[in-house]
Amino acid sequence: MQIPAELAERPPQSTLAWAAHAVGPTARVLRVRRLRNAWAAAMHAIDIADGNATHRLVLRRWARTDFGPDTGVVQNERAALVLLADARSITAPRFVAADPDASAADVPALLMTRLPGRHRLAPADVDRWLDDLVATLHAIHEQPLPSSVLGEYRPWTSDYEEPPEWTRDPGAWQALLDAAREPVPATALGLCHRDFWPGNVLWQRNRVSGIVDWTHACRGPAAVDVAHCGANIAWLFGVDAADEFARRYGSVEELPRFQLLEVAGWGLEPADVWRWHDARRADLTFALMTERVDEFVGRAARRVG
Repeated sequence: MQIPAELAERPPQSTLAWAAHAVGPTARVLRVRRLRNAWAAAMHAIDIADGNATHRLVLRRWARTDFGPDTGVVQNERAALVLLADARSITAPRFVAADPDASAADVPALLMTRLPGRHRLAPADVDRWLDDLVATLHAIHEQPLPSSVLGEYRPWTSDYEEPPEWTRDPGAWQALLDAAREPVPATALGLCHRDFWPGNVLWQRNRVSGIVDWTHACRGPAAVDVAHCGANIAWLFGVDAADEFARRYGSVEELPRFQLLEVAGWGLEPADVWRWHDARRADLTFALMTERVDEFVGRAARRVG
């Protein structure tokens, strides 16, 4: 499967006009280009001129016809970006405008500033890369969070009703399914990015330059972010690298349980490999990814007991 057409198509003129007007009444769009490494929503870099100033922005549009936005997701990201506007240790995009009901844009949309840097999914120095991810995640979890700003963490619905056909460890996957049916472990709550993984961290000149995609930010356990990032690291570099990431982060409550919950919410099918190829990891095959996720689930299941 190739990238869904809705993600690759240029935003319609009406939506670009809305984005320009959000900057200023006489502003105009100079350039538009698709951003890679986006699968749930269409992402485009937009340069908008307003007088002598050029504003470098990002437009997120929930354009997929087969994958609609969760209720309130645009408002949630707006709330997260406003919260982080004054953060000292976290660099996040600045909120510019939102159209959650698609009253002006073609689909629900959010406009934000564009941060410098690029994601790194194939770093030359994996050891330093892991340290940077750990330090960045600690900065997120140490950010003060007023209790009324974001909603509380809820696991994503499991994409599996039974162990997948491709697994070589159905017992571990049954433990995953059992964990997904149990109440969420009671742990301390703080700022949780909810989709923290290397593709949402930007680097510039060998330093982290920002964290993006705050769509599902919430008040949640630290273990959710550690588990989610670890599962992605397992896909990218193997389960030993994921374990090393968790070790460097430090002890968190109920990590194995949350590792199972995070994988439960991800459907892994052969057609999904395009996402990784679009993010410039064409070396990842479905066979390799299923082998690694099997090992990740197996280790987590054994640690749960």
